[in-house]
Amino acid sequence: MNVFVLQRRFVTLIEMMIVMFLIALIIGVVGYNYRGTLEEGKAFKSKAGIERLGTILNLAAAENAEILDDIESNWKGIVERSPLVQSPSALIKDGWGKEYSVTIEDGEIIVRSERYEEYIKNNPSMFKEER
Repeated sequence: MNVFVLQRRFVTLIEMMIVMFLIALIIGVVGYNYRGTLEEGKAFKSKAGIERLGTILNLAAAENAEILDDIESNWKGIVERSPLVQSPSALIKDGWGKEYSVTIEDGEIIVRSERYEEYIKNNPSMFKEER
Protein backbone atom coordinates (compact mmCIF):
# COMPACT_ATOMS: atom_id res chain seq x y z
CA MET A 1 0.00 0.00 0.00
CA ASN A 2 1.40 3.31 -1.09
CA VAL A 3 0.81 6.16 1.23
CA PHE A 4 1.37 9.61 -0.13
CA VAL A 5 2.25 12.13 2.48
CA LEU A 6 1.49 15.71 1.57
CA GLN A 7 4.05 18.12 2.88
CA ARG A 8 3.16 21.74 3.30
CA ARG A 9 5.74 24.35 2.41
CA PHE A 10 5.72 27.31 4.79
CA VAL A 11 7.52 30.62 4.36
CA THR A 12 10.18 30.87 7.00
CA LEU A 13 10.93 33.94 9.04
CA ILE A 14 14.35 34.32 7.42
CA GLU A 15 12.83 34.34 3.93
CA MET A 16 10.34 37.02 4.98
CA MET A 17 13.13 39.13 6.49
CA ILE A 18 15.20 38.86 3.29
CA VAL A 19 12.25 39.97 1.15
CA MET A 20 11.50 42.90 3.50
CA PHE A 21 15.17 43.94 3.45
CA LEU A 22 15.22 43.93 -0.37
CA ILE A 23 12.02 45.98 -0.54
CA ALA A 24 13.43 48.51 1.94
CA LEU A 25 16.67 48.73 -0.03
CA ILE A 26 14.83 49.39 -3.29
CA ILE A 27 12.61 52.02 -1.67
CA GLY A 28 15.69 53.71 -0.18
CA VAL A 29 17.43 53.94 -3.56
CA VAL A 30 14.32 55.26 -5.28
CA GLY A 31 13.73 57.79 -2.49
CA TYR A 32 17.30 59.03 -2.66
CA ASN A 33 17.09 59.53 -6.43
CA TYR A 34 13.70 61.20 -6.11
CA ARG A 35 15.11 63.73 -3.64
CA GLY A 36 17.78 64.74 -6.15
CA THR A 37 15.14 65.13 -8.83
CA LEU A 38 13.09 67.42 -6.58
CA GLU A 39 16.11 69.66 -5.97
CA GLU A 40 16.79 69.80 -9.69
CA GLY A 41 13.16 70.78 -10.31
CA LYS A 42 13.37 73.57 -7.74
CA ALA A 43 16.54 74.86 -9.39
CA PHE A 44 14.90 74.76 -12.83
CA LYS A 45 11.86 76.67 -11.49
CA SER A 46 14.14 79.25 -9.90
CA LYS A 47 16.15 79.75 -13.10
CA ALA A 48 12.97 80.23 -15.12
CA GLY A 49 11.60 82.62 -12.47
CA ILE A 50 14.79 84.70 -12.49
CA GLU A 51 14.61 85.05 -16.26
CA ARG A 52 10.89 85.87 -16.23
CA LEU A 53 11.21 88.43 -13.43
CA GLY A 54 14.13 90.06 -15.22
CA THR A 55 12.08 90.35 -18.39
CA ILE A 56 9.02 91.79 -16.60
CA LEU A 57 11.05 94.32 -14.62
CA ASN A 58 13.07 95.40 -17.67
CA LEU A 59 9.86 95.88 -19.67
CA ALA A 60 8.37 97.95 -16.86
CA ALA A 61 11.53 100.07 -16.68
CA ALA A 62 11.51 100.54 -20.46
CA GLU A 63 7.90 101.77 -20.33
CA ASN A 64 8.54 104.13 -17.42
CA ALA A 65 12.18 105.06 -16.71
CA GLU A 66 11.19 106.77 -13.44
CA ILE A 67 10.47 103.46 -11.70
CA LEU A 68 14.10 102.40 -12.16
CA ASP A 69 15.06 104.43 -9.08
CA ASP A 70 12.38 102.71 -6.98
CA ILE A 71 12.62 99.22 -8.43
CA GLU A 72 14.77 97.69 -5.65
CA SER A 73 12.23 98.51 -2.94
CA ASN A 74 9.02 98.20 -4.98
CA TRP A 75 9.70 95.37 -7.42
CA LYS A 76 6.96 93.20 -5.91
CA GLY A 77 4.37 95.90 -6.56
CA ILE A 78 5.52 96.19 -10.17
CA VAL A 79 5.17 92.42 -10.61
CA GLU A 80 1.70 92.44 -9.01
CA ARG A 81 0.48 95.20 -11.35
CA SER A 82 1.98 93.64 -14.49
CA PRO A 83 -0.56 92.27 -16.98
CA LEU A 84 1.98 89.57 -17.91
CA VAL A 85 1.69 87.83 -14.54
CA GLN A 86 -1.21 85.56 -13.61
CA SER A 87 0.01 84.56 -10.15
CA PRO A 88 2.31 87.20 -8.63
CA SER A 89 2.59 85.45 -5.28
CA ALA A 90 4.11 82.39 -6.98
CA LEU A 91 6.46 84.41 -9.18
CA ILE A 92 8.11 86.42 -6.40
CA LYS A 93 9.41 83.22 -4.73
CA ASP A 94 12.01 80.77 -5.96
CA GLY A 95 11.64 76.99 -6.07
CA TRP A 96 12.47 76.71 -2.37
CA GLY A 97 9.85 79.26 -1.31
CA LYS A 98 12.28 82.13 -0.60
CA GLU A 99 11.81 85.55 -2.13
CA TYR A 100 14.13 86.70 -4.88
CA SER A 101 16.35 89.70 -4.32
CA VAL A 102 16.39 92.45 -6.91
CA THR A 103 19.24 94.95 -7.25
CA ILE A 104 20.43 97.41 -9.83
CA GLU A 105 24.10 97.17 -10.78
CA ASP A 106 25.50 99.57 -13.40
CA GLY A 107 22.00 100.36 -14.63
CA GLU A 108 21.13 96.68 -15.09
CA ILE A 109 18.37 94.94 -13.14
CA ILE A 110 19.76 91.83 -11.43
CA VAL A 111 17.43 89.17 -9.99
CA ARG A 112 19.04 86.67 -7.61
CA SER A 113 18.09 83.67 -5.51
CA GLU A 114 20.45 82.66 -2.72
CA ARG A 115 19.29 79.05 -2.73
CA TYR A 116 19.66 78.80 -6.53
CA GLU A 117 23.18 80.21 -6.41
CA GLU A 118 24.05 77.77 -3.61
CA TYR A 119 22.62 74.88 -5.65
CA ILE A 120 24.64 75.90 -8.72
CA LYS A 121 27.79 76.17 -6.61
CA ASN A 122 27.25 72.64 -5.24
CA ASN A 123 26.17 71.19 -8.62
CA PRO A 124 28.20 73.05 -11.26
CA SER A 125 27.42 70.66 -14.09
CA MET A 126 23.63 70.88 -13.71
CA PHE A 127 23.01 74.30 -15.26
CA LYS A 128 25.46 76.25 -17.32
CA GLU A 129 25.18 79.98 -16.81
CA GLU A 130 24.99 81.99 -20.03
CA ARG A 131 26.51 85.39 -19.51
